[in-house]
Amino acid sequence: MKKYLVVFLTLALSSLSFAQMPSMPKRPSAMNMPRHEAMMAKLNLTDKQKEDLKNLRFETQKKQIELRSKLAESKLELAKLLDSDSPNQAAIEKQMKEVADNTLALRTNHLDAWFEANKQLTPEQQKIWRGMLRHVVQQRAMQHGMMGRGGMMQMKGRMNGQGGCDCGGMGMNGPMK
Repeated sequence: MKKYLVVFLTLALSSLSFAQMPSMPKRPSAMNMPRHEAMMAKLNLTDKQKEDLKNLRFETQKKQIELRSKLAESKLELAKLLDSDSPNQAAIEKQMKEVADNTLALRTNHLDAWFEANKQLTPEQQKIWRGMLRHVVQQRAMQHGMMGRGGMMQMKGRMNGQGGCDCGGMGMNGPMK
């Protein structure tokens, strides 16, 4: 029975690892630009804003590399604990918490970057950006089957300030892509 549990947990964690892997670069849009460049063009950014957002994106990606590495290491350690001939429940739970903490750190880094970028936009640019991000999040949610029965309406309500977090649709890939 323990062997089946170990195999099941290992498979479950493996699927999580694949879900956390960075996605392939997006295909160019109709204007032959990557998605984030097309979004930035719609914002009519000043040269200073462009440079500041470019630097923010670089720093965010740099930190993401470090955070993804920590996450991968914590998952590897967890897999080792699960593969043990005599698994230690307390050690496994502790390692699972570390995996969760590292996952949260990745997501928080995206959120921090979103708020920092948002500070650099004018109020009108912020409205345009949130609208574009809502559209992207809704498309991703529908593609990934995340909008179950009534889910899309609830998501729209939260994004339109009718409850919940109106954070512009921060996802795993963040707004800077």
